[in-house]
Amino acid sequence: MIAKGVVVVPSSTFSTGPWLGATRATSLQRVANRPIICHVLDALLEAGVAESLVVAPPDVAPELTACVAIEGPAGIAVRHVVHDQLTESCDALMAAVEFAADAPCILHRADGLLGQAILSTVESLGAHAPDALLLVQNGAREGRRPRLVPFHPLGEDDGDGHAAPLGVAGVCVLGPGVLRRLPNPWRSAQLLDFAAIAEQIARDGGSMQVRVARGWRHFAGDPLDLLDLNRSILDTLASETIANSYDGNRFEGPIEIHPRARVTSTIIIGPVMIGADTLISDSYIGPYTSIAERVRIEGAELERSIVLADASVLNVGGRLVASIVGRQARIFRDFSMPRALRLQVGDGDELALC
Repeated sequence: MIAKGVVVVPSSTFSTGPWLGATRATSLQRVANRPIICHVLDALLEAGVAESLVVAPPDVAPELTACVAIEGPAGIAVRHVVHDQLTESCDALMAAVEFAADAPCILHRADGLLGQAILSTVESLGAHAPDALLLVQNGAREGRRPRLVPFHPLGEDDGDGHAAPLGVAGVCVLGPGVLRRLPNPWRSAQLLDFAAIAEQIARDGGSMQVRVARGWRHFAGDPLDLLDLNRSILDTLASETIANSYDGNRFEGPIEIHPRARVTSTIIIGPVMIGADTLISDSYIGPYTSIAERVRIEGAELERSIVLADASVLNVGGRLVASIVGRQARIFRDFSMPRALRLQVGDGDELALC
């Protein structure tokens, strides 16, 4: 059992789009109708974590603290500490050292998720668990050369005798009291740099293993990554909901509909999640779609999309695919004459007409 977890919130420096809603924090963007950080806490709870320390920069700490209090999972005690990375202070790392004490600990980024259970990864280590387990992923998404760890032959052969490059994933598992035993923990620089922490453990005589993680995904501002995270979480829906099936609906696959939502004359193919007080009629909702609370959808088709709170999609005349509809957004078909496309597109927005 992993007793403690440290969740590290990256700095929120990315360009915003209207679909991002009211927050600039990557870890607070909503997938499967909850902020990413709340899904991270769910994963830690599943791994047996009883207490978690959330380390956040000052610009998002108050909003994040309030969000976790409202939407975070029950069963895990959460403490918060503010860390200003611009000051290069080691206060956050020292707070993590004090928090972890002599317990085993999971370090986890707040803006991403693994495609596998953390507990199964830890249990697979057996009785001879290393002091540090660093998870890595195949390839680096952003075209940058990933940091390589020199203590392990990273990468799988690509067929030409070369190792495929591996980038550090956002999860690192530390053995009991490992952080506390480090003679100079401030040498590990930023707390977000899990590779530096693991490398220092190895330099100071500790044991370290590197394993390829399956399906690490994180959001840094690209809406396609947000849709990918949404898909990975919806894949975990296990039960099929048949509520409202008598209102001319047809449901297939895993579907979660809030009891206060109303669905009529609609085809839904799961996995799909629908929030409270949402009204859907005469529509098609395809796989990997999450629809938040107080949404109104009429005469529309959606698939592999995210619809945030208080939005409406009305009689659009075509299927929305791989789309993100922001809070309070309104998408509708205008039948007035003369017929034309009437658009309001902001700076840097992307609009595809098919």
